[in-house]
This record gives sequence, structure tokens and C-alpha cells, in this order.
Amino acid sequence: MQTEATERGRSLQPGQLWKIETGYVHIVEVGKRLVHYKALRQPGQRVAAIRMIGIESLLKYLTFCEGQLVERAAVI
Repeated sequence: MQTEATERGRSLQPGQLWKIETGYVHIVEVGKRLVHYKALRQPGQRVAAIRMIGIESLLKYLTFCEGQLVERAAVI
């Protein structure tokens, strides 16, 4: 179970932009158990509150909403 959770956590990387039915989810930072993300209405939106959620919860949400990875920005 530990390796399964670790492998799933690697699928979320900082800079990813996921398209969901209601807008977009931009991954800001990924920790051991939590993810900082922005919920956007448009992909080029500049201002949005940064929210925090568990990695597993966000992955379940993206699966439920049939999220598609739009772009993957390079991590500097």
C-alpha cells in the first residue's frame, strides 16, 4: 500500500495544468501528503486563491471529474 500511494503521488508535479468539467486545476506545490493548487476558470487566469488538499483526495477528484492533463510546465 505504501508503494502504491508513492507511485500515485508522483503523477502530480508542480506546474501541471489539469482540465476538468468546471474549469482548470493548476498544481502549485506537492508535498509528502498535501498538494497546493489553484482552481481556475480559464487557463491564463492570473489571480486565484491557493488551496491545500490531500494528494489522494485530489487524485480521486481528478479521476471523478475525468481530468485531463493539459500541459506540464518545466520545474525551475
